[in-house]
Amino acid sequence: MTKIISEVTQLISPYRFEIVEKELNKRDSDLVIRPTLACICAADLRYYTGNRRKEALKKKLPMALLHEGIGVVLKDSQNGYRKGDRVVIVPNVPGYIYDEIKYPTPEDCCEACKKGVHFENHCKNVHFLSSGFDGMTQSKMVHPGLCAVKIPDEVPDNVAVLSELVTVAYNAAYKAYQAEKLNSKTKVLIFGDGPVGYSLYTVLHHIFNLPKEMIHVVGKSSDKLAHFKHATKYIFGDELKDDFSLSFECVGGKGITSAVDLSIKKMVPGGMIVLMGVSEEDVPINTRDILEKGLTLVGSSRSSRINYKTVLEHMKDPDFQESLRELDRSENFIIEQPTDLNLAFDFAASKDYWGKIYLKLNQKNY
Repeated sequence: MTKIISEVTQLISPYRFEIVEKELNKRDSDLVIRPTLACICAADLRYYTGNRRKEALKKKLPMALLHEGIGVVLKDSQNGYRKGDRVVIVPNVPGYIYDEIKYPTPEDCCEACKKGVHFENHCKNVHFLSSGFDGMTQSKMVHPGLCAVKIPDEVPDNVAVLSELVTVAYNAAYKAYQAEKLNSKTKVLIFGDGPVGYSLYTVLHHIFNLPKEMIHVVGKSSDKLAHFKHATKYIFGDELKDDFSLSFECVGGKGITSAVDLSIKKMVPGGMIVLMGVSEEDVPINTRDILEKGLTLVGSSRSSRINYKTVLEHMKDPDFQESLRELDRSENFIIEQPTDLNLAFDFAASKDYWGKIYLKLNQKNY
């Protein structure tokens, strides 16, 4: 083990950031990374505003936020990375990678890891950045080499930083594909006009070759729906036809119930509904019609490191890049001190914007 000193900006309590100096342990297989660009996720925002259960806040704070981001390798490593390499920082670190002594193999870790790398996003012993473990608001990060992916030269920073979001969408779509519910002729329903719904829309078209007109998006804002170019769009409450075989819920919160109920009504018998939204409360669902139609409900959360290689390879496509840049329509913030993080998160909490909020990190030491 070698020691690395890092300045870490932690959320101490809702709305309050503080810088602390930490001594980090580095294994030979770890990378030292300087985070450079990140996006704010709704999960980060829930911690910042205190919109989590009190027991969760007590357990997980203080903590550095942000888990969607990229960085630059600061030192050559024995596993092939070189100083100056741009990498995506994969926030999902399975238990057997984080603690190889306690869990020498995937089989020793948990049932999810036994199923293989495609299921590591459900690891019981996961070490997930900005969810109980320090995220990317650090001057230096020590991160497993197995959980970093080199960014192809053809992929610019403002596209690569979306990798975590896009891999989450890809993982959900891949589950439907594995279940033989998704092909190039599937009529798909998406509930949600925000970044998750939009990233799923781009993944379905650019990676799974689904024609845009086969993608039907239900949202609450005509302005947001306008970004889903060439998709079939509906304001929630508009009349939908009853012949969908695949639906994705990308709403979260209290809206999950109404989105799922409408999905159930519009599904053909034997259809699949993929749940992607997060709620802090229990969500009632109409099980009677699920049983009557023989529907399948599938939960999809986060993504696995193998998904990043697939997504980054597709991100070389200029047309895919153009679609993803639609998410880069909001404010960009340069983070030089903790109060800059407050400005960025306060703006995010206003929800008066479209797309993702980009944070430029470590432009100066802070």
